[in-house]
Amino acid sequence: MENTKALFQRSSHICWIESANQARPHHTQSEDFILSDTTMGLFGVFDSVGGRDHGRFVSHLAGKTIAAAWRALSSEQREALPCIEEELQTMIHTADKAIASLEIPPEEKRPATTAALVVLSLQQDQVYATTAHIGDSRIYLLRSEALQRLTEDNGYFPFAVRRGIITKEASRQIEQAERASDLSPEEQAHFARRHQITCAVGWSDFPRIQTRSLALVPGDTLVVCTDGVHDNLTDHEIATVLHQSDENKAQRLVSAAYQRSQQMHFRAKPDDITAIVVSYS
Repeated sequence: MENTKALFQRSSHICWIESANQARPHHTQSEDFILSDTTMGLFGVFDSVGGRDHGRFVSHLAGKTIAAAWRALSSEQREALPCIEEELQTMIHTADKAIASLEIPPEEKRPATTAALVVLSLQQDQVYATTAHIGDSRIYLLRSEALQRLTEDNGYFPFAVRRGIITKEASRQIEQAERASDLSPEEQAHFARRHQITCAVGWSDFPRIQTRSLALVPGDTLVVCTDGVHDNLTDHEIATVLHQSDENKAQRLVSAAYQRSQQMHFRAKPDDITAIVVSYS
C-alpha cells in the first residue's frame, strides 16, 4: 500500500490532499498512476485499460505527459477559470497522441488509459474545482451527508441507456447491487459488463471530453478514484468510509476496496486500486 498526504493552500484557503494505491496481488507495480501536484493544483488518476498494457504503463505515460504540459503553461493559463477547462481538454488530447504514437505489434490491441483530473484554483477568494474525465475512473463530491458523482462513466451502462436497452433507473439499480439475489438473471448479465468502457485516452475515439467547474464550500470532500474502488464498493459504501474519519480517507477507501476484492463476494473484482481525497476546510 502506498499513501501520501500533502497540503494545497491559496491565501487563507486550505485543502488536504491524500492519495493511496494498492496493486493487485502478485503485481510488483500498479498499472494505475497518481498525479498529485500540490504546487500547481493539479490532481488525477489514470488506469491502464485491462489486458492491453503489456508492461508499457501507458497510464504513467499519460499522467506524466499531462503534468509536464500543465507545468509548461503560464500562471495566467493555469489560474483563469474560463481557460482551465480548455487546457485540460488540450492536455488530454496531447496524452492521447503520445499513447497513439507508440509502436505496437499488429497482433496486439491498442493500449489506452482512463483519466480523471481535478484542478483547484482561487477565483476572487473562492476556491473552484475544475474536472475533466475520460473512461470509467470517477470523481465524486461529498457535501454534507450526500455523495454525488461529478462524472458519468464512458462505459457499458450509459451506452445501454442511450441505446434503449435498459432505463437509467434500472442501470443505477443494477450497477449498485450488493448481492446476486438482488438481480434477475438478465440483470446479472448486464452487471457482468460493468467493466466495459467505450472510450479511453490512446484510442483517439472520444467525441467530447467531459469538463465542468464548481465552487467548493468548506467541508466539501472530493474523491478521484479508479474502478478498483467503485467496482468493489457501492456509492453508499464509499460514503460510509468517508464519514468514518477525518484522516486517512484515501487509505481507508483503498483498504476497504482491496479487502472486498479478496472476498467471495458478488462485487469482488481483483484490480489495482487508487484513490485521491481532497478535503477543503
